[in-house]
Amino acid sequence: MAREKAEHLLILREACQGILYRVHWMTHNATPATLETKELQQVLRFVKRTFPKISSEETATQRGFDVFKAKSEQICSELEDWYYTIKDVISLNEKTLAVLLGFARNLSCLEECNYHLMVLFFELLGLYVKLQIAMQGVPNKVQNIAAFVLAYQQVQGKTDENVETVTRYMTEMMGPQGKTSIEDRLWVTVTSLRLKCEPLSQGVRASTKFLWTSIQRWAPASSFEKQRMFSILVDASKIVQPARTAKYLELEYLNGFREWVQYALLVCPSALQEPEARYCLNKIIYNSFTIPVVREVTFDFAKIWDKTFREYKCGHISQGTKFYLKQHRDAIFKEAYVRANECAMNHRSLRRYLQGQLNQYVCLFTEIPGLAGPKFQLILSLIKLASDEIHWYFHHTDAVPFKEHKINWIPNLAQDPTIIKLMGSCVDLVHLVTKFASVVKDYFVEYIRDVDAPKCEKELKKLFNTHGKKISKIQHETMTNLLREARSITPQTNFTTVKLDFFRTMSFLSSAGSGIPFQDAKPILAVFTEMYTHFTNVLRTEQRLIKNANIGSMIWYTNDIKQVAQWTVTRPKLYGQCMTLLQILGHVKFDLNLKFCPDEQSFVMKTTTAYAERVMTQVCKSILVNFDRSINRAMHLAEVGGLKSQIQKIEQIVSKKGKKNLDHGVAQIPGTESKHGSSEYAMVQAEAQRLGQLLSAVRSVKQVQVFKLVINPYDWLFETLDYHVSGKIEGLFADDVRGVCRPTVALAKLKALQRALTFVEQHIPLNSSDMIRGNILKHYTKISAGTIRDGMKMDSKSQASIQKIARFYWDLINKSNVTFSPLNMQFVTVLAGRKSRGEMHADNYTTQPELKALCQIVGPYGVKAIQSVFLTNLGNSVHEMKRIVAANSVYLGQLDFVDIKSWATNVAKVTEKDEFLTAAIQVGRCLQFISILKRAQRAVQDGSIPFVSQVVDLVTQRLENDTKIEPGKQLCSVLTDSGVHDPVYDMGMKEVFQRVFSSGVVLSHIPKMFACLFAAPLWKNSKFQPEIEGFSNGADSVITSIQMILPAICKSREETMTMLQDFVVLSAYALLHMNSRVEAKDREYRDFHIPSMMIFMSKFMESCKNMSLHVLEECLPFTLMRTKIIEIYERLKLETDEKSTGA
Repeated sequence: MAREKAEHLLILREACQGILYRVHWMTHNATPATLETKELQQVLRFVKRTFPKISSEETATQRGFDVFKAKSEQICSELEDWYYTIKDVISLNEKTLAVLLGFARNLSCLEECNYHLMVLFFELLGLYVKLQIAMQGVPNKVQNIAAFVLAYQQVQGKTDENVETVTRYMTEMMGPQGKTSIEDRLWVTVTSLRLKCEPLSQGVRASTKFLWTSIQRWAPASSFEKQRMFSILVDASKIVQPARTAKYLELEYLNGFREWVQYALLVCPSALQEPEARYCLNKIIYNSFTIPVVREVTFDFAKIWDKTFREYKCGHISQGTKFYLKQHRDAIFKEAYVRANECAMNHRSLRRYLQGQLNQYVCLFTEIPGLAGPKFQLILSLIKLASDEIHWYFHHTDAVPFKEHKINWIPNLAQDPTIIKLMGSCVDLVHLVTKFASVVKDYFVEYIRDVDAPKCEKELKKLFNTHGKKISKIQHETMTNLLREARSITPQTNFTTVKLDFFRTMSFLSSAGSGIPFQDAKPILAVFTEMYTHFTNVLRTEQRLIKNANIGSMIWYTNDIKQVAQWTVTRPKLYGQCMTLLQILGHVKFDLNLKFCPDEQSFVMKTTTAYAERVMTQVCKSILVNFDRSINRAMHLAEVGGLKSQIQKIEQIVSKKGKKNLDHGVAQIPGTESKHGSSEYAMVQAEAQRLGQLLSAVRSVKQVQVFKLVINPYDWLFETLDYHVSGKIEGLFADDVRGVCRPTVALAKLKALQRALTFVEQHIPLNSSDMIRGNILKHYTKISAGTIRDGMKMDSKSQASIQKIARFYWDLINKSNVTFSPLNMQFVTVLAGRKSRGEMHADNYTTQPELKALCQIVGPYGVKAIQSVFLTNLGNSVHEMKRIVAANSVYLGQLDFVDIKSWATNVAKVTEKDEFLTAAIQVGRCLQFISILKRAQRAVQDGSIPFVSQVVDLVTQRLENDTKIEPGKQLCSVLTDSGVHDPVYDMGMKEVFQRVFSSGVVLSHIPKMFACLFAAPLWKNSKFQPEIEGFSNGADSVITSIQMILPAICKSREETMTMLQDFVVLSAYALLHMNSRVEAKDREYRDFHIPSMMIFMSKFMESCKNMSLHVLEECLPFTLMRTKIIEIYERLKLETDEKSTGA
């Protein structure tokens, strides 16, 4: 009989766990979608009102029953599993209660010697009570039961055979489900359970006498530290000693017994007649405000206990008297719940202690993995205590103690952001010990063979010699088999067989029907208990670690886990634990018993996978936030002069003020750092340290598998960082005010980005240079990736950023108030007044330092992309010039520059002179900008590769001089990659000019058209600016246009010189005619500034190195030019003197 009860206990324990999980899933699917339709609400209200009576005839009179009848089959399908779960609960209740009662009747005693049997009994009793409480928490029970019964009648044509059993269970155990409160319904459940479990009171009362010592001993958190339960480093001799099994088995099941004993006393309150039982209850209630039921569901026991203490009474042990529990209410119940604040602080202290011990053993086993074997029992208890504390925390985050307004409860006292550190330490130790599971198995295999087997053999001989006749043959063989298994144990031994034999034996020896006095059976029971523990350590090493840690079940605390996840990525002190939750999610598959409920399994898989992706996304976002902060701090440090300059300032303050005023002086300088003090640099270091913690946490986790989803943190981080860096590089030139920032500012951003990436590379295997290079190629060139040798692919989508920059520069240099300064080799903005904030000025963007910075960022291929944009715009301007020349070809053919009357008449007929001048200026500015840009690129390349420009010049000169050498594609690519020469661009520009001006007629009119430009109205506003050696409207850019267009469209140098001379002669005549008109005070030409035009011609002649000045002097006297030029410089001197006098 005892043997069978032991087997039943084991089977029913697993069955109760499975049913409990199914009931828990019922709470998540309390109402099927079909029953939520409006048409069925009146029918549902009626059946809830008339329950437990379920009449299809009466229900048929209700409105909406026709709809219900039509959907009956669907309702049956949706509620079938739901209904039969209740049926299974009822069936299991009967079997469980019968086994518990039979086991309690036959049991002699439950003490330390048969610890596992006591655990099995109390756990099953607790599961039985939890199952009824969980059922009470399922909503809409009455509605769903009645709906299924009615739908079943409509579909099958008969009433379900289990209706009476289900309705009786609902009436007796669940009570009325109307408007009564949950506390009232729970009281009905507890009262019903007390009637059924009263025969168990004697066994519970006897066990509490033994459990009282353990529960009372470990109530305060300080007791663990005082007794040094986990401190093996205090005494060196204890490091290698095996952990005592009984001692740590008690700690392993400590919180389990707190929970199970409270449930047992709740349904067997008569056991509280014993003082030890009352003291146990006092410490248990003090330990928590609520107790777990299943998953995240908890039971707030305070009101039930309060009502129990006030109302419960029973017959006392002494015959003829009554036991009133209310007499002990203040000493037991009130004394416990009024110390709620102390309870929360006690658990916080325990978490701190356990975290320290976990970290200690992680370090110890990392260095000495061989200690995992002898200390395995200690590790199991430590992990179990840590896991229980973690679950206690999540159970109590929203829990409120009983009558909190009267006990001065401190709100949010249970909140503890550092809980993630305890979780992380627990995960680390589980992973580490699992890694050395083979060491643990080998140790206990030898221990069982060398220690347990001889002890078992010795005690069995005593037992057989003393009570051999009372032991049946089957039981004798069972004990002998256990001894044989102990002698020949291997990691491949069948655990199920051994487990059944152990519990059969312990149940037999602990039963009153065995005929063996309990005192005589205690020695062999103690041996079997210890040996069974060691057997499980060998055959279930990994399973015991996973079960005790129970990490994956934390997924059910959805809101709390989200809060913890938020803490880990927003609080710098917790950055090192940012990957802990992801590791925990990897345990969900192993820690949750999902086999009992397929619907729950699919839900958990989907939810956990999605949450794992969310956690990894949050971690990556946090890294990016700190990455950006690190960049910004580095930028700020650079803005205040950098570290070196700040140290120099510190030293100056030290030398001037002395050490007494040192601190005050340092505080006034932002961004300082030295051995004396720090401010900005310290913040830079702090940001780097925070980022390093996050990266180290990611690096420590190689791979996590959450069900079918495999997460490689490095791949996630690399993709996220690459995308983020891509956005950073794309936005290097972004400016909220001007649209495009100065290249030097963009270069400073890029250098800060490079420094931050280099720091990341120190923690993560990341090729930062390739990442930056690839993204620069992506955004600032027309190619996507690779090198010249590998071949680069054209990417039309990757030109947005470089085109934006090119268009910005095109628009900037073509503004009406922008001109080119040959003196400074840059474009300048000519302003009439003061500069305004936010206004773009060419001076800030086209200086050599700015263009060098631009070239450093975009590289040779970026410069080529800019040139391509400019070449396109240049082509448009050249086409415009051709159109105007062609439109005026008749008048240009009739134009006679010698005869002043004919010249004046025909020049007036030439149209769109301003448009032609504007297009010519645009072409010239384009060519000037490309020139200074290539000059900057040459300087950049010379800085990185000395003498590269000279080498390229020699190559290009040889190509130009030797007609037999034709530059191939590869050679052109090499020259382009050098950044100092682009044969493809030069040839492309020449082709543009040749293609546009291919017509001979148009070609012959070009010198005339350029000479006519002096009569264009735009020249009225153009004056020479001596301070910049340029013209106010950029007219000097026409010189560059002429010097580039004519050589490009002419077939020979002689033809080029002829056309240049024609332009000079015609321009000279035009200026003479205009000067005479101005001197004659002709109204048409009085606004033209002839001196500036004279200087224009002088500048043009300077640019024509192979043309003699006599060509110009023959038509335009040098004396006249000199007089006009002197006039301009004297006026400048006069204006300068007036300004200095006024100042």
